[in-house]
This record gives sequence, structure tokens and C-alpha cells, in this order.
Amino acid sequence: MSDQSERREYPRAEAKWPVTLITPEGQIEGEIENFTPKGLFVSCAEVPPSEGVLRLVIKVPGRATVNVAGKVIWSTVIDATESGARLGVGIQLTEISESDLKVLQEAMNEYHRDEQA
Repeated sequence: MSDQSERREYPRAEAKWPVTLITPEGQIEGEIENFTPKGLFVSCAEVPPSEGVLRLVIKVPGRATVNVAGKVIWSTVIDATESGARLGVGIQLTEISESDLKVLQEAMNEYHRDEQA
């Protein structure tokens, strides 16, 4: 069986960026844990709908806010306590402008450049 990283088109970059998931039921606040130009891993306290498209507003430090659309591919419980659970959600990007894609690619390149230093 092949390693997950071998199947990835892009290596993941770690991040700790605030993100707002906009769903038909309202907004869910979360944090991007890692990303590629094709997808995001988000931690949050609520599960977003698994069907349909979400709008996401990503607050990239030191850069313009990124607005994308995506769909939930999978979700899991990261941590559960008596006070609640923290969920992990894999989101595939379905719509991103060229300028927003450039912001993500630049941030990813900086992460990998810093990682190699």
C-alpha cells in the first residue's frame, strides 16, 4: 500500500491561521492546521455539513484575506474532553481565484523554505 504523501500532488505546509466556514446553517470558526493549494485540514468545534459547498474566509497573517469554496471530504475527532470535542476536517478546494491561489502558494513556499533552513 502506498504512503499518503506519495499520492499528494503538493506537500503539506503547516499553518495556524484563523478560518471562518460559511455554511447554509451559519458560520463555524476554526483554525487551519495544514494546507496545500488543493486542500485544507481545519480544526473546529462543530462539524460542517458534509454535503454541498462551503465558503471559507482564511485570515493569512501579513497577507490579504483569502476567499475560497470547498467541500468536506472527511472528518474525525481530534480530541474529546468533558467540555467538548475538537474535530478535524479535510476540505478539498473547489473554487479559488488566481490571486488567492498565489497567496497560498507563496505562504507554502515560505514554509518549505524555512523548513529547509
